[in-house]
Amino acid sequence: MEAINAMRTTIGVAAIGTVAVLVFALLPVISGVLASRFMLDDMQTGVAATAYFAAYAVITSTAGFWVRRFNWRKLLKLGFLAMIIGLSSCVLAESFAVAQISLALVGVGAGLLFPISFTIASEMKNTDRVFAVKLTAEQLVPAAMLFLLTSSFLLVDAYADLFLIILLGVIVGSLSILLVPDNMRQPESRVRSNDGKRGNLLLAIFALTGLLINFSGFAGIWAFLERIASSSRLDPEFTERWIAIGLVMSGVGPLCVAFIGERLDRRVAIAAASTMTVFCLLLLSGETTEFKYAAALFLLPLAFYFSISYMLAIVAEVDYNGKVSSLMSFVLAVGAISGPPLFGYLRSINGPALEVMGVLLLVGAALMIAVQTSIQFFRKTREGLDSGSEFR
Repeated sequence: MEAINAMRTTIGVAAIGTVAVLVFALLPVISGVLASRFMLDDMQTGVAATAYFAAYAVITSTAGFWVRRFNWRKLLKLGFLAMIIGLSSCVLAESFAVAQISLALVGVGAGLLFPISFTIASEMKNTDRVFAVKLTAEQLVPAAMLFLLTSSFLLVDAYADLFLIILLGVIVGSLSILLVPDNMRQPESRVRSNDGKRGNLLLAIFALTGLLINFSGFAGIWAFLERIASSSRLDPEFTERWIAIGLVMSGVGPLCVAFIGERLDRRVAIAAASTMTVFCLLLLSGETTEFKYAAALFLLPLAFYFSISYMLAIVAEVDYNGKVSSLMSFVLAVGAISGPPLFGYLRSINGPALEVMGVLLLVGAALMIAVQTSIQFFRKTREGLDSGSEFR
């Protein structure tokens, strides 16, 4: 277990996770360029990346069966290769159908990478900080890509530029294979003897459900940030610049958690940040001005990724069999699949899209707070029983 605590492994985990989330992190821009290139309506835009997330979900749903059985470096090589082939095909796609198939292959590759990243991070010390560092990298790198996209160095077109720079990021990120261990199998006897995590199946289910509901609310909003700006006739360059700034703030949120660590009660952190996230939705409702849009893009990602850092740590803590953590990537994929289409449908019928997303954010946060309360209750109960047995 020494290798998993090494700095090089931490860097490798962050790099692998970053590559695996590039498509979601850049989803507002991807949805926008797909809509513009293939002339999609709101409903089609909502499902533009469904092929990616569907393939991603299928692979990650089986992670519990393979994440500890096979050599990680070989799986990572397959994952990076699938992403490289898929992205290369995206660049050359002449139809929406070809783009969907290409994105599905990218999703297969990312689906192999992310569970490994989560599994390693979940078993490291100080999980709050580890996930915070991981999330920081996963947001700041895509932000840098967006800033590069707005520069004058890229002269092809918005669609090709976007997928070319993602492809470059994946190729560079593939070097992280050298930084992680071949495998880190946890003996079954050790899992069964872990009294602190035995019998937490119910808590694990509630935690994963809370994470799913919460993330689906954010994913729906995130996918349509470019469309919201476009419908309010905001300047495209202004929109891309602030989405990039939003990605930076997505990294600042976990960075704050990395600094604070466990000194702040997780329940307080999640409640406060979720309230701020929902407040930001008010700024995006109705006619969105540049000021309101900029304020929302500054605060919304900051608050959400601050809270989700603690949520991921909660799931890791209730991982009773060493496999629950690998399902976090699947849960996030399902949230990414369900949120944008729901938002797109509600928006297409002039329904309460932002309001529904706000409800999902609050319900998911409430479930996570309930799980954390249960964790602390059981912990105090065990401590009381232990002290009582010592007294006897």
